[in-house]
Amino acid sequence: MTQEQLGFQLGVSSAAVSKWETAVSYPDITLLCPLARALGTDVDTLLEYEEHLPKEKAAEYTVRIVKMKQELGAKAAEAELEQILCRYPNCMELKYQAVALFTTFGLQDEEGTEEDRNRWERRKAELLNEVYESKDADYLQPVTAAMAALEMQSGHLDEAEGLLRELAEAPGDATALWVQLYLKRGETGKALELLQKRIWTLLTQALACLAMMIEKIPFEWSEILEICDDYRKLEEIIYDGTGNCDLVLAAVYGSAGKEQEAEDHLKAYLKSPAGSWANLNPLLFSCILEKISRDPVPARERKEMMLRGIMADESLSKLCEKGEMKEILQRWIEQ
Repeated sequence: MTQEQLGFQLGVSSAAVSKWETAVSYPDITLLCPLARALGTDVDTLLEYEEHLPKEKAAEYTVRIVKMKQELGAKAAEAELEQILCRYPNCMELKYQAVALFTTFGLQDEEGTEEDRNRWERRKAELLNEVYESKDADYLQPVTAAMAALEMQSGHLDEAEGLLRELAEAPGDATALWVQLYLKRGETGKALELLQKRIWTLLTQALACLAMMIEKIPFEWSEILEICDDYRKLEEIIYDGTGNCDLVLAAVYGSAGKEQEAEDHLKAYLKSPAGSWANLNPLLFSCILEKISRDPVPARERKEMMLRGIMADESLSKLCEKGEMKEILQRWIEQ
């Protein structure tokens, strides 16, 4: 549509339309409805009114604020950010992003005064609390964690603990925050124990995932051996040089038809400390060594369970039928 065509529909000159386009002037308020109809839209869209801002639009505003901060400084960016927040008071995404922006102001603005920094910190706390009170499931977990961090920063340790306990059933991991809390209280032992529990969980999960990759995913032979090597290295970290890697390799070589290599690794496993019980790394797990080493299953019964697993593997079960291997297995069970 040309300026002349639009002007004709609204009863104004093309020069007036030109001024609107270049922001020299704006349409009279009585023309807003006719203008919206002429453009096939409504007044809310024409004026960019959105009660609920899409995440993509909130991201655009965030980029704009960052750029303005770089070009004009934190004060100008702050003023623009507050206008946008006022324009979209119900947008939790915008408020959540604004917390990060105020953090950026405080970290990077060398010209900001102490008063500025205090104001930004108060504004962050206000916005976090507003999002928290909304109970929006998309933001509740990260906002609760952020509020706990702020409470710790302010020395309100009991309030921080209360918030962290709310995270107990939420997805995600709050280990770092709990460790900070324990250290601020001088409870180094609790901090170390929590870290060791988390390390144990993550490393054993990683080991289980590697085992599934080896067993289930059709890699090239050289790649399988490389993953097996990674499996062994990880076991050496967890189990202080012992572990089940030889049993894994026995199954890998057995499935590839490499009977001699499979037999060698199976023998190595049955003769190693791992054949009875692996030795956990005392440096990494000193505080929880007794808890995770305790096994309610008697040693013989545990070995019988392992033997059933070995016999379930077709290639390994054939090896176990050999006379020498039968003797090794019997001695292993009786140890």
